Amino acid sequence: MKQLLISTISFIFLTCTLLLPIQTLNAQIPEDNKSIIKELNFVTEDGWTLYATLYLPPVNKPNPIPGVVIMSEPDWVPRSISDEISLGIAERGMAALAVDVRGTDASFGSKAYQLFTQKERDAIQLDIRAAVDTLASQKEVDGNRIAVFGASVMVDYVAREAATNHDQIKAIMLSTGWLTDSGREALKNRKDLPVLAFMSEDDDKQKQQMAAEPYFLSGDNGSELLFVMDRGASIFNRPGNPIGKTTDWLMTNLMGIGYQSKVSFRTEDRKLLRGTLYMPDWIDTESQPVAGVVFIHGANHDATTWWHLAREVTKTGMASLIFDQRGYMTSAANNERPYAFDIDIIQKDIKAAITFLASQQGVDPGRIALVTATSRGGPTVAAAYRDERVKTIVGLSFYGGNETTDQYITEMDIPLFLTASINDVRADGRSLADATRKTYGLSNNKETELIMYDDAGRGSSMLKTKPELTGMIVRWINEKLSE
Repeated sequence: MKQLLISTISFIFLTCTLLLPIQTLNAQIPEDNKSIIKELNFVTEDGWTLYATLYLPPVNKPNPIPGVVIMSEPDWVPRSISDEISLGIAERGMAALAVDVRGTDASFGSKAYQLFTQKERDAIQLDIRAAVDTLASQKEVDGNRIAVFGASVMVDYVAREAATNHDQIKAIMLSTGWLTDSGREALKNRKDLPVLAFMSEDDDKQKQQMAAEPYFLSGDNGSELLFVMDRGASIFNRPGNPIGKTTDWLMTNLMGIGYQSKVSFRTEDRKLLRGTLYMPDWIDTESQPVAGVVFIHGANHDATTWWHLAREVTKTGMASLIFDQRGYMTSAANNERPYAFDIDIIQKDIKAAITFLASQQGVDPGRIALVTATSRGGPTVAAAYRDERVKTIVGLSFYGGNETTDQYITEMDIPLFLTASINDVRADGRSLADATRKTYGLSNNKETELIMYDDAGRGSSMLKTKPELTGMIVRWINEKLSE
């Protein structure tokens, strides 16, 4: 009888909850709001219709803008609680899409979330997927720069979906929730994913530790941990400027990675090369052209080697170009073999990349830096010789030259930033450490620097074994390309 009474009370409570009117979506939107607000709906892979609110900046931008998906919390609050953070995002020039997840509020459908089986609850990951696709499909939005916010139980689903969608999801924000083993593995597999984790000062230490776990699992330098009041999406309605701190983080880790576009250009001997251009679109580059950096991959790599460093450079307000040399990946026409060590050929690719980047609208052609690794050291010097556009070269495990390029180095009055591992010796006995030291000695520029490590690995892999190198290189380039 006692169990029946409890069940009856639970049923009455659930029925009353489901019959409550959906909150007015504009309840927290100020009268002087200038952002563009649209109501829309979309269908998930398994046929559930979801309802959402799209928030756009009041002023159109020349390039597509980043976007943030904000998922509501099942069994708690509707998407209207996200009005304030959504408007804050729109005011900073980004888009926001606030979504009611399946089984709740406007997206109630035919069954309440409270009655879902665990399998049905796990399908909420499909809601995130559909929301990301919907936001990315908006003509104003850059589908390559999407962040996702989730709270409480949604934290785990956001982490899982981010692990499957590298191309679109570039950052996640997780509020006062917890991870399962699947969520933990997902974050471990996305070393490139910045995480903003919110930990409530109102929770006990155990819950705080669970909320902070995504931050400590993240391998990205952009990840942060914030103490907040309250929980879930309600944190944005509390003191401490949580909206300002969140949008600042998004400006760096989402807006800051720049507008990404696929590009192609030809060398002087008509080879077609392909790559990716990153432009800082929060800067008025028409009136304030920015410096640019060309990244040159090694013989055993391709353009993707540099994507993380290129992103960090772009965050500081510079343009970045990564590209595949002839015979590599997207630049391998008709199964053409890579040119591993031909200085005369490789320098043509590098020269073409310099010219392409310098010709882009918004790029200052007189402020170009080159970042290179291993055997591309010599060809990079050959390409930069007597090119007044190039102001500095960064070389990791720098070798691959000859007597001609050695002479070029002595005549080039530009600063070099060089680094290598002391124990880096090739199978044929040649030492990359000795070659890098030799280059340092040949340079006559008083600002040239050399850093030798004991165990940093080789070339671009040094950025993983010695993470501090990324910051050092970014600061160097900024200093040498400053106006």
